[in-house]
Amino acid sequence: MLTINSFKNSMLLTASSFMITFLLFVFNFIFQVVKPVYFICNNLVSYKLFNLAVNYPSSCDQESYYSAIQNLTTIFNDGYVYQGRALYILINSSWLNLLDLFSNSQLEVLTHISVTITHTTLLIISTLIIMWIFKVRVFENIKIYILIYSLLLMSPLYKWGVFDPSNQTFTLLIILLNLYIYLNHQSFINYKTSLLIGTLVLIHRVFIVGYLLVFVLLFLEKQYSFTFNNIKKSIKYLLISVLPFVIYNIYILIFQGQMPYDENSSYYGQFIWLPLYLFTDKRYEGGWHCMEPMTFLKCYGVDNLNLFFYLFLPLIFYLFNLFRDKSENKTFVFSLLKYTSLVYVFYSFIGWYPPIRFSYYSLGHLIILGNIYYLINEENKVSKIFHFISISLYFLFLNHWNHPDIVEFNFGLLTSCSFLILYFITKTYNKEGLKIE
Repeated sequence: MLTINSFKNSMLLTASSFMITFLLFVFNFIFQVVKPVYFICNNLVSYKLFNLAVNYPSSCDQESYYSAIQNLTTIFNDGYVYQGRALYILINSSWLNLLDLFSNSQLEVLTHISVTITHTTLLIISTLIIMWIFKVRVFENIKIYILIYSLLLMSPLYKWGVFDPSNQTFTLLIILLNLYIYLNHQSFINYKTSLLIGTLVLIHRVFIVGYLLVFVLLFLEKQYSFTFNNIKKSIKYLLISVLPFVIYNIYILIFQGQMPYDENSSYYGQFIWLPLYLFTDKRYEGGWHCMEPMTFLKCYGVDNLNLFFYLFLPLIFYLFNLFRDKSENKTFVFSLLKYTSLVYVFYSFIGWYPPIRFSYYSLGHLIILGNIYYLINEENKVSKIFHFISISLYFLFLNHWNHPDIVEFNFGLLTSCSFLILYFITKTYNKEGLKIE
């Protein structure tokens, strides 16, 4: 039930989230403490904001996204590249129409703001789900909410992606939402959840894969026995989750008079390359394609190593705490490991490996969520402060993952390593019984 206090708290959380996003925007594009260089695809465009020069990213995908966000009928143009992301475009378009009622700013600027609102809202939802998983009361622990939201926002995918039109920011929600469903499967595997997942497929198709992996994990762990009723129930809910996607594509086929278009498979050959390789003469070559049955895992493995180097400091924090974790209740730790392992295997078959991106969608999120978990559960205040400062500095000063050297070391990154050493010192003293508080 919505009360005045809960409404006020909700407004406080929302306002705090947007303020933190704005501060990151100032850090990235006004102060430019670290020059915002994307190396591939994105260029910086100069705008004036209150007589301040603001360099805002303009991606090579922007024109395609913005054309549909500004005019929804573009979605149904024959061969439109993001036709399968209709809900993502609709959400941004709705924000744009609302902003346009209250502002006469340039349409492009309002579209930038709409995209940022969408990503910020996504991060708010992701933060809330993390707290639900951890069984932390949101309104009674606003400091924890701000800590989680800040770390997610500063992490590379969102630091660079929250101001960019793309659905890749939803890859964390795919893991979190399905992990929450898995951990509460007795209450949340039902018609409503299946329809929700099916609707989210119109933002990112991997939502349906994530939902399928929940059932795979339940059967592998024998939480679902291999009985006819359980198999029938699983198939039923999966079919329900496919309905929105099927209905949408039937609409395109019948009422728009065209074949639904999917650039990821048609142009890039993602995932479909293996059956095509085995049973046809169709080949995808060049660029980041690595679509040979004997080499694709090697390409993925090299990219995994690049990710580990890119996130080496949060990886050290995560592994250090993981191996020292003596707690009896490791439900989240093991569940996250198992679920992201399945997601990891899924992405290994994509066959197209641009720098770090698809490795990040499983292993990267695992490292980030692992750090959040151990940071929140850290009992020693000094260790917690060192952990937070170290991770925050690392994220804030970390370059884009497209950098040819992967990591460009600077003062901020070196300082973050210093706090890592201080963290190890405090943990060592605590282990020996000398409490540092």
